[in-house]
Amino acid sequence: MDFFPLSKVLAVFIDPLDFLAFVLLAALVLLWRGRWTGARRLLAFAVAALFAVMLFPIGNLLLFALEQRFPAPASLPDKVDGIIMLGGAQQPRLTAAYGQPALNGAAERMTTFLALARRYPQARLVFAGGSGDALHPETREEPSVRMFLEQQGFDANRVQYESGSRTTYENVVNAKALIRPGPEETWLLVQTAADLPRSIGVFNKEGWTVTPVPCDYNAVPPEWLPGSSATEAFEELDHALHEWIGLVVYYIAGKSNRLFPAPPAMDKGIWRGQRGDG
Repeated sequence: MDFFPLSKVLAVFIDPLDFLAFVLLAALVLLWRGRWTGARRLLAFAVAALFAVMLFPIGNLLLFALEQRFPAPASLPDKVDGIIMLGGAQQPRLTAAYGQPALNGAAERMTTFLALARRYPQARLVFAGGSGDALHPETREEPSVRMFLEQQGFDANRVQYESGSRTTYENVVNAKALIRPGPEETWLLVQTAADLPRSIGVFNKEGWTVTPVPCDYNAVPPEWLPGSSATEAFEELDHALHEWIGLVVYYIAGKSNRLFPAPPAMDKGIWRGQRGDG
């Protein structure tokens, strides 16, 4: 079953600001119909939810749990066969409109990928990302990646590009079919820290062992006081809900090997801060 169209529809209701907008719209409809009690209850809920997100670090707590699931490796391997980066840090429509590499808040994926590519000049380099825009599927992420690498003086042709995927699941499946990694090969995965549990669940399900290299952190150690603006608080909550709900959906759909993937039991001492499996 193709979950892509459904995921785009559900994303509107998952977004906390969009959800509150629908609650306010429902309250307005009730007011027009003279149902004052129901309207007051919806308005009270919307106001309470708004201030709860603003005053308490709900999004930060949820993101922090995701980001700490796969701590950064204490050291990287001496020999690496390949490095893969998944799509999501690019803004294809802006790149196409202005002819410049447009990146979003996850731009650290690109800089981390570039740094690793220079550190391991013999490694195979792979970018897996097509278009996640349901309204503009013709725009692809590959041009943004190429332009950015060329601006940094790096040979963009060293990278193999998988440009047909729309989701994280398709990123992994299509990239594996493209490059056919060997079972004994060592691969690094460059990914946003909060997105790693869902991504690793797919890699594990597909039988492709990778070493996660988390980057693009967004959450600080939990504090019971607001540490960001209202806009940032809602962005954090939106990101966290997207990932937590995605973990559940991927597991139920059979696209992930565990509900909450975690690093394997560490006998080689690669990982710091080992946590139990979920």
